[in-house]
Amino acid sequence: MNKDIEEYKKFEKRVFILGFGKAFLTSLLIGKLYHLQILNNLKFGKLSETNRVKIKLVYPQRGIIFDKRGNEIASNRIDYQISFLKEKKSKLDVNIKKLKEIISISDNDLVQLKKSLKRNKLGDFVIVKKNLNWNQLETFEYFSYMFPYFDITKEKVRSYKNNYAFSHVIGYVGFSNTKKKKRKALDLKVGRTGIEKVYNTSLLGKEGWQKVESNSTGRIVRKLDNLDSIPGENLRTNIISEIQEYSYEIIKEKSGSIVLIDCITGGILSMISTPSFDINEFSYGVTNETWKKLQADKRNPLLNKSISGLYSPGSTFKLIVSLYVLQNSKFRASQKIYCSGAIELGNHKFHCWKRKGHGYVDLNIAIKESCDCYFYTLANEIDINLLAKFSNEFGIGTPTMIDLPNELQGLMPNKEWKRKNKNDSWHLGETYNAVIGQGFTLSTPLQIAVMTARIASGKKVFPQIQFKKELYAKGFQDLNINLESLDFIRKSMFNVVNQYKGTAFSSKLKSKNYKMAGKTGTSQVRRISLSERESGVLENKELPYQLRDHSIFTGYAPFDNPRLAICAVMEHEGSGSKVAAPISRDILDFSLNFVYENE
Repeated sequence: MNKDIEEYKKFEKRVFILGFGKAFLTSLLIGKLYHLQILNNLKFGKLSETNRVKIKLVYPQRGIIFDKRGNEIASNRIDYQISFLKEKKSKLDVNIKKLKEIISISDNDLVQLKKSLKRNKLGDFVIVKKNLNWNQLETFEYFSYMFPYFDITKEKVRSYKNNYAFSHVIGYVGFSNTKKKKRKALDLKVGRTGIEKVYNTSLLGKEGWQKVESNSTGRIVRKLDNLDSIPGENLRTNIISEIQEYSYEIIKEKSGSIVLIDCITGGILSMISTPSFDINEFSYGVTNETWKKLQADKRNPLLNKSISGLYSPGSTFKLIVSLYVLQNSKFRASQKIYCSGAIELGNHKFHCWKRKGHGYVDLNIAIKESCDCYFYTLANEIDINLLAKFSNEFGIGTPTMIDLPNELQGLMPNKEWKRKNKNDSWHLGETYNAVIGQGFTLSTPLQIAVMTARIASGKKVFPQIQFKKELYAKGFQDLNINLESLDFIRKSMFNVVNQYKGTAFSSKLKSKNYKMAGKTGTSQVRRISLSERESGVLENKELPYQLRDHSIFTGYAPFDNPRLAICAVMEHEGSGSKVAAPISRDILDFSLNFVYENE
């Protein structure tokens, strides 16, 4: 019996120990659960939500850019993209290898992916491939069960109607290269050049987001919440698509620039720079190979020559010199000088473009036939400082303030500039070069077009890309120039085009309804030696391409009611009368008929 009692006590002891141990472990477990679920609920709830909910940024639709007549010239298209969950990037290489087996992944796609992984700061997804076509989209959807960390994204991306004709003036979008900007962290494309850059803030819009729920493998199972993106503001420009495209077709095989401006409003109706490039390719992501090829091209296809190309204005500058001397009460436009083909200054001889000379010429004939010797004679009485100041009033050597980036102000030299930049005093021979638009003087095609618009209208016209209705009513300030002097220059420009011996006589408008006034110019890019003068100056076609003269023409029409002013600069194409003048005639013929028929 004692033995049974002893066994029972041992059994009770074991039950107590086991019960105590069980109670202890249960208490410990309850305490831990209390600690996790009650005391640290907020902390671990957030961590749980992070693991379960992912954020997809929704980029805004960029504002549409319209031409003057309401045609879209920069819009947006739907782009289907494959994106990858960034937190699983350790598995990216394996998944990319699998993805390559069903759809094409280019080297450029991989380059852009690596850049995005480095650049992208916000959002849980990174783009792997853009521009999926329908076949690729269907193929991926069919095999999507094999790619748990991938998702199809539908975005709006920039699309340009005529990707070559508008490349320089519209510009393109790309990723910001400024590290401090929030937009860079968003992996959002911004305007990099042209209109896209200047009006980027209003065109951009505001991004939204979308919350999606993922399971333990990372697969997206459902959409939870979203904040819609706000589209950018639309922009109307002064450009007329039909004129822009027509002008581009005329000069696309050449290297140069065309600027067409409205003399009344300053609106830029057309701005062309050639050779051009594909802005759609830049918008989608240009390849390194294409970028290097464009940079290596000596004809500078990436440069907007209309506002950043610098050229000697040549004989087009004679219009400003003529206006300047006409403002002098002692000057008589009817006074004649004899042009023998050259004029001497000290031991140097300055030549006229016409080797045998023009004979006796007055100011009207000097403009019409572009006599250099006449202007050399005027140079003897001209103060370069006063001429420079006067030239600035017509846009030469000063920014036009156009609403485009990277405009160069050109150069209208004076004595101070020479002393500061050349550490030398000004010489009379340099005035001889200046009055015929050579020497140090440099202008952009836009500046020459603005100069002509101011002469034609008598007002201080400023160029504008954005359409502003108030300019039609308000107008521009009058120039402080004698109207008789302006009329004299206008009539001389009329004679250049419409009278026999005028340098642009062969380029009269074909239209019977309108007349054009203008001035030819030849921008010399090389120095002609004395021995070449004596043996005979080589023709442009006999020279290497890079040593040939630039062909320039500027003019306006209609003559009796100025509406359009144009400047054409054709690089290395010879005299202005042979190339730039007939091109300008064709564009004005088309533009005048188009503008008046569609108003």
